[in-house]
Amino acid sequence: MMLELHNVTIEGLFTGLSATIADGQMVGLQGRGKTTLLRAIVGLIPIDRGHICIDGELLTPESAPYFRRFMAYVPQRLTVPEGYTKVPTDYVELVRRAVESGKQLLVIDAPFVSLDSEEQQTVARLLIEAVQQGRLVLTVMNPLNDNYIQL
Repeated sequence: MMLELHNVTIEGLFTGLSATIADGQMVGLQGRGKTTLLRAIVGLIPIDRGHICIDGELLTPESAPYFRRFMAYVPQRLTVPEGYTKVPTDYVELVRRAVESGKQLLVIDAPFVSLDSEEQQTVARLLIEAVQQGRLVLTVMNPLNDNYIQL
C-alpha cells in the first residue's frame, strides 16, 4: 500500500504538506494538527486543499468507506456510545486488534501516551511486528524510530 499526501492543507494547522509513505514503514507525525491529519487520512474529516491518495486512487468522502476496509484506526481516546458494552476500551488491546486485523494501513494515534512502561513495550512490539510483516504504520509521536513527518 502506498499513501501519498499532495499539498495537503488543513486551515489553521498546516499548509502544503506532501509525503509518500510505502508498505513496511513506520512513520510518526510531529507538530500541530497530528490527530486531525490522521482523521483526514482515515476519511473522517475533509481537507481544505490538496489531495490524499492510497495506491494511486484519490481519497474522497465518497471513496473513504472503501479505503477504510484496508485500514485499522486506533484513536487516542475512545468513547463508547451509551448502551454498548462489548467494545474494548483498553488501548493496548485496541492496538493488538488493529495489528491482528491484517489490514495493510495501521493508523495509530498517540500509541505511547498515558501507558505504563510494560504497556509501552507491548505496543512497541506489536507495531514493530506489523512493520516486519510489510504493513504501513502511521502514528503520532513515535519513539521507536526517527522517521517523522513534521507538520
